Amino acid sequence: MNTKMTSFLRRILLDQSGQVLPSWIVAAMVPILGMAGLTADVGHAYVVRNQLQNGTNAAALAAAGNVYTTGSAMQDAANQFASISTGYNAVPYTTGNPTVTPLCLNSLLAGDTGCKAYSANANPACLYETCNAVRVSQTASVPTYFMELLGIPKVSITTTAMASMGGNVTTPPNVAPGPYNRTWNIAIIEDATGSMATADSNCPGSVSEFACALNSIQTILSELPPCPVGMSSCTPSQAHVRVALFSFPNMVTSYLPNFYKSGCSSDLSSIPEPLPYAVYTLPPFNASSYDPVHASTSSKFLYTQGTGGSQTTLQASYEFTLGADSIDSSGVDAQGFVSDYYSPSNTTTGNLNSSSPLVRLVGYGGTSGQAGTGSGGTSYQAPCMPISEAGIALNGATGTVQSPYTVNTGNVGEGITYYAAAIYAAQAALTAEATAYPGSSNAIIFLSDGQANLQWIYFPPGGLVQTPTANKAMPYKQKAGSTAIDTLNTAINYSAQIASKLGSPNGEGTAPISGLYPDFFDECQQAIAAAQYAAELPVKSGKTNTANQPTRVYAIAYGSEQTGCGSGNVDNHNDVTTVATGYNQSFTAPTLTPCITMENIASDLKYFYSDYWQSGSSVDSTCIDNSHPVSSLNGIAQAITASFTSTRLLPSNAT
Repeated sequence: MNTKMTSFLRRILLDQSGQVLPSWIVAAMVPILGMAGLTADVGHAYVVRNQLQNGTNAAALAAAGNVYTTGSAMQDAANQFASISTGYNAVPYTTGNPTVTPLCLNSLLAGDTGCKAYSANANPACLYETCNAVRVSQTASVPTYFMELLGIPKVSITTTAMASMGGNVTTPPNVAPGPYNRTWNIAIIEDATGSMATADSNCPGSVSEFACALNSIQTILSELPPCPVGMSSCTPSQAHVRVALFSFPNMVTSYLPNFYKSGCSSDLSSIPEPLPYAVYTLPPFNASSYDPVHASTSSKFLYTQGTGGSQTTLQASYEFTLGADSIDSSGVDAQGFVSDYYSPSNTTTGNLNSSSPLVRLVGYGGTSGQAGTGSGGTSYQAPCMPISEAGIALNGATGTVQSPYTVNTGNVGEGITYYAAAIYAAQAALTAEATAYPGSSNAIIFLSDGQANLQWIYFPPGGLVQTPTANKAMPYKQKAGSTAIDTLNTAINYSAQIASKLGSPNGEGTAPISGLYPDFFDECQQAIAAAQYAAELPVKSGKTNTANQPTRVYAIAYGSEQTGCGSGNVDNHNDVTTVATGYNQSFTAPTLTPCITMENIASDLKYFYSDYWQSGSSVDSTCIDNSHPVSSLNGIAQAITASFTSTRLLPSNAT
C-alpha cells in the first residue's frame, strides 16, 4: 500500500502536463479563502460589537439619570444616547430601540431592609418600591460576506450595561438608613438684601433679581428628587437629599413661621420696621450645630425692640427653615433640613410639594405666564420669603433713637451685605446634619449679587451705648480658638461706632482693628476664609475644619463687580489686609474684588458659576465663568443639580 501511494505522489509531482497542479491549488484555496473570509466577518462583527457596547453604556447612564422619574423618561433618555439611527451613538445594523429595565439592587440600599415588591409604583416599569438602577440592552444584526457562502448571512450581537444614580455598589460602613449610599445635606444661602430688588430684564418676566434667584432655587428642587418615585413617603432618614434655606440678613426667629406656614405670604405691611429682619448676629465660626440662641456671647442679646421697661430681647436666625419641624414633623428634621419638597408628576407645581415649608418659602411655577423659569408648573404660587426692603432701617438705621442705643445719627448709607456670618451658620447646621446622618455629604450653594459692604451701624450691637466706657462700648467680644484657617483668630476690642471714628480706620498697622472675623473691616476676605473653612480646600491643603466635615461650596455670582470690596469711606472700608489665601484665584489686598471673592468662595472653580447678564440689555459685569457654558440662573441651577445626580456604570454581576 505504501509503495502504491509513493508511486502515485511521484507521478503527480513529476507530471509535466500542467493540468493537475492547478486543480490542487484551486482545491486548497477554498478552505484558505473561507478562513480569510471568516476572519474578516468576525473582525467586522467585533468592531460593531465594541461600538454597540459604547452606545449601550451611554444609554444606560442616560437612563439611570431618570431612574427616579415617572413615565417614559428613562426610555426617552436611553433612545437619545443609544446606537439607533437617531441616537447620538448611532451604529449601523442596530435593530430596534434599546431595552430598558429598571432594577432594584440590594447593594445600593445602604442600611435598608432590601428590595420590596410594590405593584403600585408610579413608574409602571418598576416592580419594586425602590428602583435604583437600570439595565439596558441593544441588539445589532451584522451582515456577513464570506460566511454567507457557508449559510450564515448575519451575525446577531447583543450588548448589556447596568448603571445607577451614583454611589458605590458595596455599602460603606456607618451609613444612615436610606435608599442610597451617598446622601447630600444641602444648605442654600440666598441674598435677601435690598439690592436684590433691582429688576433683571434678562430674567423672564423682567422680575426682580430676588424673584429670579428664587426661581432658580425652584429649579434645583424640581430636578432633585429626595427619594425614588414610588416611595409612599420621604422622611429625612429615607431621603438622599435634604435641603435647608438660609438667607442674609438674618430674620427674627418668631417671625419665621409667618413665611412657611399654610396661607403664608411675603406681605410685610403689618410688621413694623426694622422687623422681621434684624441686625447681623455673629455665630461662632467653629460651632458643631446652629443655634441662634447662642449666636452672641452676650447672653441672648441679639436685637432690642422697644424703649424703657417695654424692651424685648429677640433672637434672629440665618436659617429660614429652622423650626419648620413643628408644623411638618415627617418632612423636616431637627436641624431644619427638608425632605418632602418633591411631588413627582405634579404638573401644577412642576414636581414640587405645595405643602412643604421649603416650597412655601420659594414658591412654585416660576414667573406667571413665562416659560422656562422656576419649577415650570402650570400654576404659579408666589414665594412667601420676603426681601429686606431697599434701605432697610435695621435697628433704627434712619436715625431713630431706640433706647438704650442710638445708631446712625449721621444717616449714612445703607450697605448691609455681609457673607461670613451666614456661611458659618450654614456650616454649623451642616455639621449637625452630617452627624445625624453618618456617611452623608455636605454642600453649600451660595448666591449673591454684590460686594460685602456691611457698615458699622449694622454690626452687633449696631450702635453706641449712651455712656461709652473707655472705648469698650461693644458688649460682643469673641476670642476664637485654634482653627484650620489660622487667620481666623480674632477679638473685637473696639465698638464699631468708635472704630469708624478713628483717624485711620483702614490702617490696621496703627489702629487696633484686625479685619478678621468678626469685623466690619475686610469683609470680602472674611467671606473667603469662612468658605475655605467649610470647604474641601482645607483638607486638600493638609488642614481640616474643627468638625472634620468638608463641604462642597458652590458660588453663584449674580452680576458681581470687578471693582470694589468696600467704598473706602469712614463707614464702609476697603479690604486692605490679606487674611485668606485665594486657592482658586490669587490676589493681593488692593486687587480683591467681589468677583474674585465669589470665585474663591467656591471650593473649586468647577463649582463657580456666574450670571453676568444680570441687568439684561447689556453685560453688566465682566465676572465671567470660563468653566461652564451656562450663564443664566436657571441654566446654572440645572447644571448644579446635575452635579448632585451623576450616574455611574455598575458591574454586570451587581445584585
